[in-house]
Amino acid sequence: MAVLRRASGLRLLAVVLALAGGLSAAGCGHQRTRGEHHGRPILTLTSAAEIVANFERSLVPTRARLAPPASDEDILAVLKADRLDAFADAVAFLKGRDDVEGLAFRAQLLLAEAEAELVLAELLARTAARLDEASRVMVVRFATSSLSAAEREQLATLQEQVRHYRETDEALRLLAVEHVAHGHRAAEKLMEAHPDSYLGYRIAADAARLRNQWPRFEEYVRLAEARNPESNGLRFLRGTQAWGQHGDAVAAGAFFRDALAHDGEFVRAQAQLVLVAASLKEQHEALQALRRLSPDHQVVRWAGPGIEAAVAALIDDSALPAE
Repeated sequence: MAVLRRASGLRLLAVVLALAGGLSAAGCGHQRTRGEHHGRPILTLTSAAEIVANFERSLVPTRARLAPPASDEDILAVLKADRLDAFADAVAFLKGRDDVEGLAFRAQLLLAEAEAELVLAELLARTAARLDEASRVMVVRFATSSLSAAEREQLATLQEQVRHYRETDEALRLLAVEHVAHGHRAAEKLMEAHPDSYLGYRIAADAARLRNQWPRFEEYVRLAEARNPESNGLRFLRGTQAWGQHGDAVAAGAFFRDALAHDGEFVRAQAQLVLVAASLKEQHEALQALRRLSPDHQVVRWAGPGIEAAVAALIDDSALPAE
């Protein structure tokens, strides 16, 4: 079996330690705000929001934050941009609006926010797994005793960063559950007010699949397709079904690429391609495409550094001689 040469291992060490140093501000010195339950911290919505906010503050600032919305056109822009840092202001702008358009916007925003959180959580979880494996490789191949004191400290920082990635992953998932619940209630109100419309069925399908209610999802999609068979939003939903229900990355990717072929600025579809990529190489290519489309998107800013580090550390074992 092919093994890593020492030079390759040193390259991995350098990349991992550099990443640990670059990300240390996000994890080290982080104050937990959770209680304890049987020795395990209890995560609340408040502490989850604080964890996520702290993580975001540790990142490179966005070049341009979206201005708070002042019109329905601005709400559409927020939905199109798929920016996690813009959803809360958009939902707040709609407070008190119970008209059909207001309910539709509120449901779409909350469900899109939940999906953005879940996509990001999954990518952070994968990054944590990769970095955890990288730290194990360091320990096994070089032994802690062979590392300098500074390198041992950096290794400890990396391990803390893995913990912080996983904590942020958990916080994002908890917030997503809350946003799905609120989005589902808004979708139900919309269906009551506008019971036989394409938009109502499409949003209801979105709510159903985020709740893993696939038979209900299928029924809502069928009703939406009957009213707008060429909807690009339905192509996107079919992609999420292929991945979420069936775990079929190939089919999911085909649906998302088809959606992008019909709308080259479909940011959510490009973000999903980062998630469903079959290999690290494909994931990196999808990330680069997303960066070109939306350089301040949360997947680029939050998950991008970990993906880039994994690519930099990637070694093709098959090209190396056996030991």
